[in-house]
Amino acid sequence: MDSETAEAIKGLSDVVRDGLRELRTEIQEVRRHSDLVAENLKTELRTEIQDVKRHSDVIAESLRGEIRLVAEGVAGLDEKFTLEFKNVREEIGEVKTLLRLSYGDLDRRIKPS
Repeated sequence: MDSETAEAIKGLSDVVRDGLRELRTEIQEVRRHSDLVAENLKTELRTEIQDVKRHSDVIAESLRGEIRLVAEGVAGLDEKFTLEFKNVREEIGEVKTLLRLSYGDLDRRIKPS
């Protein structure tokens, strides 16, 4: 191998070595950058998850309050219906009594003694 060829190979080898060194440096920078981006994304996701949890808790508490109101309303209606049914039963009993008396009176008129 002549000296020019050896010198050209050495120069090429130096260029390749320098290129590889630069490539490694760029790869390290890309890794650092991607690590930072990933860490920022994780932080943002944690923050978003916490916000969603807080919002869900607020909604759940609001729903609990509304459910309590509905339950109280149902309990009130239950009391009203219970009282009303009691009154209706009493009235039915009175009507039955009046009907028995009326039919008894009719039976006495129709059937001679």
